[in-house]
Amino acid sequence: MAFPSSIQPGFKYEEAVTLLTLAQQTYDQTPDNPPSNVVVPCQMKVPKPPTNWVVDPDLTPTTTTLLDNFWQVSRNKDCPNQYVIAIRGTTDTDSSIIADLLFPLVRARIDLKGLPFGLNLARQEDGSKVVAGVHSGFLLGLVLMLLTTDRPLMATLTKLAVVPGTEVYITGHSQGASLALLLTSLVRHSGRAFKGPAYKTYAFAPAKPGNDHYAYDLDRIASVKGLCYSVVNTQGWVPQAPLTIETLGTLNTPNPVFEFSGQVNPGLSAEVRKLVKDVDQFFEMIWEDVLAALKKVIDFLERELSKAAFTLRASDLGCDGDDTPMDSSVVSGLLDDLLDLLLPSLNYTAAGALAPVFGTPGGNPDDKKFNQFDFFWQHHLCNYLLYLTEQYKPKEKKSDDC
Repeated sequence: MAFPSSIQPGFKYEEAVTLLTLAQQTYDQTPDNPPSNVVVPCQMKVPKPPTNWVVDPDLTPTTTTLLDNFWQVSRNKDCPNQYVIAIRGTTDTDSSIIADLLFPLVRARIDLKGLPFGLNLARQEDGSKVVAGVHSGFLLGLVLMLLTTDRPLMATLTKLAVVPGTEVYITGHSQGASLALLLTSLVRHSGRAFKGPAYKTYAFAPAKPGNDHYAYDLDRIASVKGLCYSVVNTQGWVPQAPLTIETLGTLNTPNPVFEFSGQVNPGLSAEVRKLVKDVDQFFEMIWEDVLAALKKVIDFLERELSKAAFTLRASDLGCDGDDTPMDSSVVSGLLDDLLDLLLPSLNYTAAGALAPVFGTPGGNPDDKKFNQFDFFWQHHLCNYLLYLTEQYKPKEKKSDDC
């Protein structure tokens, strides 16, 4: 299969399909999590990745994180400077599912105590009432990937950043796709830390990773340049989640209801004032529930982190000084601060340049058992491969083989 010898802007079928196969491979090779025995017939089976793409054992973890995240780093044998970071999606474990359900939005710019740079996923928005925010469960997943396991992703990014001419594709499916979008923001807002490589992202079926201000930023720094795509099945439900509750308090000010100062427009009628109050009360009721769930997960992570072994060292980040492994305090410090960094909003939106595939409505036409009850039918990567092939495959083969 033709694959560009260097990263170029624009949606490319060959890239998308190759990265899709690498995303599928993360499910098949997750440590301590063998493939499910339940086989759902699919019209097109996802093949193994092309043989020139091999998993790099020195950069790929051998364990999952506390939230059951897993990723693989593969390199192109034909073009040794090309790498793919493929992030696996949700699996049928409590830890993995919990991360999807942690709805509160948290600020997209965070200082991590003990690290030489911040966890910056968007630009600074001085003076703005509404600022960029990201899904707290996905943020926690990204932090654990960056700092934990025997191959911390932060160390991998630092190593790749110092190799001249490195090119890094970022991909993932489902929850892994949302994490891929956050990772895309991180490497492009990292200052000197991860600068150097050329990056390009294909996210397959991502859930909404953050609010509108986060999406504005990601699309400005990557999507409009043809370097970040969200491949979405029009019949899939995961890209429509989390459910969005947009209140008047999440609108930029000034607006017809609120002045720039945040004060309610004194000219509003009594009826509109009552509507504002009713919407706020409805939001607060839901907010209390999602906040309680987040607190429980934070307590769980803090308990488990005290038992976890850390391998990340200062030298992994290109820093001088004590080279003993960092301890759990780096992550625990973030957990302690997380509740103070929450945004009172559940206003989620899609991010990344949309590359839609038009799905065939309905359940699995080839399996009576799952036809009406496999609610992930439209979400399977095999269907994405089928629709991509039908709708995006070029009629003539490109000649820019690597």
